[in-house]
Amino acid sequence: MCRAGEWEMHTKKVMVIDDEPAIHRLLQIILEGEGYLIVGPEEPGEAGSTLSGSKPDLIILDIMMPEMNGFDVLRMLKSDPETRGIPVLILTVRNMMEDMEKARVLGADAYMTKPFQPAELVKAIRSLSSNHSSCQR
Repeated sequence: MCRAGEWEMHTKKVMVIDDEPAIHRLLQIILEGEGYLIVGPEEPGEAGSTLSGSKPDLIILDIMMPEMNGFDVLRMLKSDPETRGIPVLILTVRNMMEDMEKARVLGADAYMTKPFQPAELVKAIRSLSSNHSSCQR
């Protein structure tokens, strides 16, 4: 269990799993400007091996990717004892209620749609970090 403020005592690592290089770069610019360290795969299919090497404090996950389905990735993350406690924010173009509900049922901690406002994304990430109940290090 984290003591108050302990999550903020180290540089927060955010893994971005998205197949669009432009989105990946945009998120990197926004989040590094807020003091976050972006970790993660260049390709979404490499997420598993990256997770074993550098456990992030939060994961931003797209749903629609050509070689993998974000719902399947979410299911895998939340079924693994090593990663189930990592907050996951879904960031996708899909804005259907059934997709939002499916993400919630599978364990997503937040759901945002593209296009997004950078300030809203940062607000959501800060909210997840303040609600995060266990420290990852």
